[in-house]
Amino acid sequence: MWAAAPLLLLFLLLLLLLLLARRWRRRAAPLEPAGRAVLITGCDSGFGHLLALRLHRLGFTVFAGCLCPGGEGARRLQREAAAGSGRLRVLRLDVTRARDVLAAKELVLSHLPERGRIVFMSSIIAYFSLGNGIYSMTKAAIERFCDALRLEMKKFGVRVCIIQPGNYARSTKIQPPVSAEEIWNELSEDEKAVYSKEYIQERANFFNSILSEGSANGNEVVDAMVDALMSPAPKARYMVAKLKEKALVFVCALFPTVVMDSVLSYALSKVKLA
Repeated sequence: MWAAAPLLLLFLLLLLLLLLARRWRRRAAPLEPAGRAVLITGCDSGFGHLLALRLHRLGFTVFAGCLCPGGEGARRLQREAAAGSGRLRVLRLDVTRARDVLAAKELVLSHLPERGRIVFMSSIIAYFSLGNGIYSMTKAAIERFCDALRLEMKKFGVRVCIIQPGNYARSTKIQPPVSAEEIWNELSEDEKAVYSKEYIQERANFFNSILSEGSANGNEVVDAMVDALMSPAPKARYMVAKLKEKALVFVCALFPTVVMDSVLSYALSKVKLA
């Protein structure tokens, strides 16, 4: 036991020196935007739209990928960036279409440097699920993919960062309010036999209350993305969330699964199904 004490002290000392060195590096001057280009997906609305405008105003050349280049979101983006339109270019980018992805790849290879940074949008929902299983699964997959990519790209001098926002539903309008009646009408007869209308109404109320509590200040998340792109020593993860959301992530990471299952299942529904 006592023999391990010097090793523990050495480990803590090395950890402290590493943290101090990182703090010193982060205080260095940020990267200059001039001559740098960024490719952004999802610029029709939400965080992608806000980030494209912010980086354009900072002086970056921005390639803004939009699902609908002729849509209102893309047109609004071009109007808002009119002062320096030569540095902002809207392109069609549906990440589910191989043709669009290939065209974006060719654009990146012709305009962006060989070494740069990759910033992914994740969510604190990667750590737990509140009934939105598919969304949680995709974010958890992004987290693990980024962990593997960050280690692989390090040898090439490419930084990989993850942004983990909390609830910013009011800012991004990612999900409109849920109508229990519409959900009920879309269910099959077999599903209606399992889930009562009371249960559907309760779940709709639950999700609508979450949406209404979301932060309307999306620039907090954009600040983190800009830091990930410009800081001389970017963080691997940027968690941008309220204190109670961070506490929930902390509890999920440390407490036994049975504890979190009890807490989350109680929060999700109090209606008993037959």
